[in-house]
This record gives sequence, structure tokens and C-alpha cells, in this order.
Amino acid sequence: MSQPTTYTLPPLVGSVVLVVDATAGVGRRIATRVCAAGGAVAVVGAGHPGRGDDAATNAAFLCKELADIGLVALPYQADTERPETFRALPGQIAADLGPPTACVVVVPAGDGTEGLARTMRAMSVVVGTALPADAVHLDVGAVQDAEEQEKAAQEVEKLLITRSAARRTG
Repeated sequence: MSQPTTYTLPPLVGSVVLVVDATAGVGRRIATRVCAAGGAVAVVGAGHPGRGDDAATNAAFLCKELADIGLVALPYQADTERPETFRALPGQIAADLGPPTACVVVVPAGDGTEGLARTMRAMSVVVGTALPADAVHLDVGAVQDAEEQEKAAQEVEKLLITRSAARRTG
């Protein structure tokens, strides 16, 4: 006689998480952890003045890396000089992955980033107004130290898992 098989789904299955500035540092760690926990991630490359690389290309590369190991992530691009690109994100993501259940915006911290941090907070407000009413909305400070990045990513993952569990049992 065979034994019944039980399956446990990863804790974020059914979650759609938008991560802004997700192509490097803490944003990349958050996107990767959320994917590994079963969430679908909208990897947003945030273009801004002074950025020395191509945010859209970096988002696409990260999504390919995640897809290659069986995870769900799609690339998006937004430009701080065009707020409408941030306002449009939740609708675009809903059409592709389903309505966002959470949004995490990485805000720069440190010397010389005050202007960019102010801009990213403003863009966070713009995208936040377009999110579903029950979506979690977090701003996370960018950190340079790898250990601090991992700690911040773990904290975000833990919060999203707690909220996801409450939504499922709610």
C-alpha cells in the first residue's frame, strides 16, 4: 500500500513582488530571496542620472539567471526622470504576473546620494499610489556591506512571508 504524499509549497507562492532598483546590491538579494521562496518577482531596473550602466539590460540578465534555475522573474524598466514610468509599473506587472502583493523600493543612502534618495522616495510614492490597496509597500535603504545586504534581504523576506501567510489564512 502506498503512503499518501503531502507537498509543502514554498511560502511565497502566489505572491507577486515588485522590486525597484533590483539589479545590484540589496535589491538584487531581495529579488533573489523572494524568488527562491516561491514569489514571482518584477525586477525593475531604475534608470537615473549618473547611473553608469544599463538598468534594463541588468534587469534582463538577472531574470535570465533566475529563470535558468526555474524561478519566475520578469524585467521592467523605470526612469526617475519620467515619473509616469513608475506609475505604470503595477498595471504592467498585473497584466504579466498578476496584481502585485508587495512593492520594495531600494533607496540610496550615503554621501553624495541625497538628491537621488529624495527622487527615489518620490518615485516610491508614485508607484505606491498605483498599487492594490492591500499590497505591502516598503522602502529599504541601500547598504554597501554584503553582510548587511543579506541581513536586510532576510528581514524583507521574513516580513513578506508573514504577510503572505496572513493573507492566505485571513
